Amino acid sequence: MKRNKDSQSFIKFLAVVDIIIKNSDEKHALTVKDIQEKIYALQYDFSIDYRLIKKYVQYYNEYYEDTVIACYHQGRNDYYYFINTSLDTMEAKAIVDLVYSSDFFTLKTKENYKKRIQDMFSVHYQAYFNKKLNLHIVKNENDQVFYKELETITRAIHEKKKISFIYQKPSLNHDIKLKRVELAPIDTCFSNNEYYLLCQGARNPNDCLLYRLDYIKDVEIIKDSSFFYDEYQLQCFHEKLKNTTYMYGEGNLETIELDFDQSIYSNMIDKFGKDIKPYDIGNQIYRVQVKHIINSTFYSWIIGFGGKIQISGNQEQIQRFKNFLNQHFINHDK
Repeated sequence: MKRNKDSQSFIKFLAVVDIIIKNSDEKHALTVKDIQEKIYALQYDFSIDYRLIKKYVQYYNEYYEDTVIACYHQGRNDYYYFINTSLDTMEAKAIVDLVYSSDFFTLKTKENYKKRIQDMFSVHYQAYFNKKLNLHIVKNENDQVFYKELETITRAIHEKKKISFIYQKPSLNHDIKLKRVELAPIDTCFSNNEYYLLCQGARNPNDCLLYRLDYIKDVEIIKDSSFFYDEYQLQCFHEKLKNTTYMYGEGNLETIELDFDQSIYSNMIDKFGKDIKPYDIGNQIYRVQVKHIINSTFYSWIIGFGGKIQISGNQEQIQRFKNFLNQHFINHDK
């Protein structure tokens, strides 16, 4: 006697699991009747009962580790709901907010991020991730090319292989000759609203070099190449990033002393991090020592606070700032 197998069992399993994942959470559990009604609304040519649902949920929970379908009994009903243990709602919202606040990603990429995050949660929470965007000119419109380059770079970082690439910065000089660069990729990072590739110095492995990822073209992994760095070097490289105002500006990393009004303390934290140790010098003015790239971008940042930040202590640094003001902001009589 042949066993009568259900040829639609896998389709039923997928349908039940998909309905629970997309339509339930801890606050919105589904009963067996709810699941049956949704299957009917989707016009599937099969029906399910409580025994099948229970079996399918058991199969799902045995196979998947990062997510789980929970079940509890109340009154005459069994209730089912989906728990995403890998990412909670507020973490997911933070990711979407950060992606949308960046000028780096294209509008299409931002919408893809939002949709994929929404699909991780039930329909009851999808409105949490809705974003209104003021349209503007965005970079990297050909995002598929960018992600192809990023995939190659990521593989090289993982395998600790060197890469070669063409670095093409925007230029009004159309006759400029582009050179192919060969370097060891260490990590990718996001700073100053841009995405960067962190590379080991070609001559000195303790140096780090930064390249805008959207300017990197035609990436190739160099076969039979290898390099070494340890976690301490990586940590040092990332510490250096914290002190950078503008990745490709002029200037050197220096220790500088600043006096600032207490009303802009939060701005100082945003700029230099929470580890700064300012001390009170009176009249609601505080003094702090920081390390930073000193260049025209840094000076412009100081000027933007309308006198609430002053360079103090080092007369040579004060004089350089005065020279910058004289050159760019003070009109001289001819």
